[in-house]
Amino acid sequence: MDLASDSSAILGTLWIYPVGAIFLMLSALIPPIPSTTVFVALGAVAGLDGGPKALLLVAAMMAGALAGDLATYWLTKLFGHTKWGSTRGPRRQRAVDAGTRRLQQRPFMFMLTSRFIPLGRLSSNVAATVAGFSLRSFAAYSLISALVWSLYSVGVGIATRFWPGISTQTAVIIAIVASIILGWLLGKVSTWALDGKHSKQAPAVEL
Repeated sequence: MDLASDSSAILGTLWIYPVGAIFLMLSALIPPIPSTTVFVALGAVAGLDGGPKALLLVAAMMAGALAGDLATYWLTKLFGHTKWGSTRGPRRQRAVDAGTRRLQQRPFMFMLTSRFIPLGRLSSNVAATVAGFSLRSFAAYSLISALVWSLYSVGVGIATRFWPGISTQTAVIIAIVASIILGWLLGKVSTWALDGKHSKQAPAVEL
């Protein structure tokens, strides 16, 4: 049984792109929704018979990521970051405070790397609003981050297809696991790089 052929009726339709974009937009507001893994899995079957197109996946992911970031920005502007259920309590407040500090020091690096960390996207978007980022600056950082994030996610999926002797199903599983491990490593490295010599004084942000 081949995953690509069995699901070709779904993966080959143009609806996969707007649905994927909407899914990614909602993940900015509801962090438990997995965002990267969906496009990593789609990337693993991109280009196969009946599978989605890689460039359209990247475009859909960028659109969904930007829309979700802007929605978070405006909702935080309207209601304040304390209204968000996932930012209540001392732990979440420390995350927003640390995120605000990191944004002020290295805004692009933080906006980019937070995309790969669980719950990092919401915290970084809220922190950008709290830090007083203008809409133009926020949108620019978000767009560039979305481009890199999209290329990474779809690219990891595509790369696994070239591993010898594995089925499509296995490629999808490997792609998802690899993206999670790489995201975890990137989160550790970015925390060290963003905090530098102050990392021991500042509480680690649990995004």
